[in-house]
This record gives sequence, structure tokens and C-alpha cells, in this order.
Amino acid sequence: DEGAFTEPLYVLAEFGVDQGWTSVAEHPRFLVSTISGGPQDIVGFGPQGVVVSRGRGDGTFEPAKLLLNDFGQAQGWSSGKHLRLLADVSGDGAPDIVGFGDEGVWVSHNDGEGGFEQAQLVCRGYGYNEDAGGWRVDRHPRFLADITGDGRVDIVGFGGPGVHVARNLHRRFRTR
Repeated sequence: DEGAFTEPLYVLAEFGVDQGWTSVAEHPRFLVSTISGGPQDIVGFGPQGVVVSRGRGDGTFEPAKLLLNDFGQAQGWSSGKHLRLLADVSGDGAPDIVGFGDEGVWVSHNDGEGGFEQAQLVCRGYGYNEDAGGWRVDRHPRFLADITGDGRVDIVGFGGPGVHVARNLHRRFRTR
């Protein structure tokens, strides 16, 4: 039948509450192809950092692996203060990690093989600390979207006085 689904099939003993992924808010999980054109993978921001379970393309996943010791609770990231998203910052067709941290925007570029480089501070705005704008998760939404049409995501934030934009300069963002 059109619009019908099979019965649920248990395929992976990872990313659940029993493995320490205590809440959707604290441990965001995404389905995204980490390799351009590849099957969908599970990418999670766990207690120790970024965990990936590669999709096999048949509805199952390989065992999860910690790929990056960053963006996790162990490194001071908290969903109450910090957004963590996946988007193609560099325009190469593969998702990069974008984190709105205390000091501003951090990006961990995809290495082209489904892994991620060490995070770098690329914009000193949109952050939790007052000198980075005093942005709050519950009051100041931030989005990644290509508003210039160049094939790379820009940052659009809705702050206290209004709309803020940071244009993508390939590996960092410009706010002026």
C-alpha cells in the first residue's frame, strides 16, 4: 500500500537510554549522509563527543564509533546552552558540524571520508557568553541556510534587537 510501512525491526543496540543517551534534548541525534552521496548515517552528540553509526544502505547500521572528542558533555557542551547542528558549510556536499558554543560558532569540517576535523572557532558571535552576544537556546533561534545563493550555508539568528546574519566566507563567517 502507498504510504504504509513494515513492522518495526530492531537493528542497533546503540543511541538508546540504556546506553546513556538520556534525553533528546541533551543528546541530539541526526540522520544524515556523512559521505556525499552515501547512505544515511546516525550522528549523535553523546556524553564523550560525536558518535557515528554508518548506514549500510539496507536499513541497518554498523556499530557506533566515537569519531570526535568534541561537542559532548565531557567537553562542556550542554543542550541548555549550546546548539549543535549538521550542515554543509564548505559547499562540498558533505555535512560539517556547527556548534553554537560559549565563545561563538565552532565548526568541525567533514574530512571527505565521513570523519570530522578538530573544531575551530569561526565566528565570535551567536555564543552563550555575554561577549559573544549572550544568545540563549530558549529565546534566540539560530538557523543555517544559504541566503546568498552561493551553495554554502550562512547563519541567521533572531536575537534581542532583531535579525542577525553572518555570511559564509568558506571556512568562517562574516558578521559585518
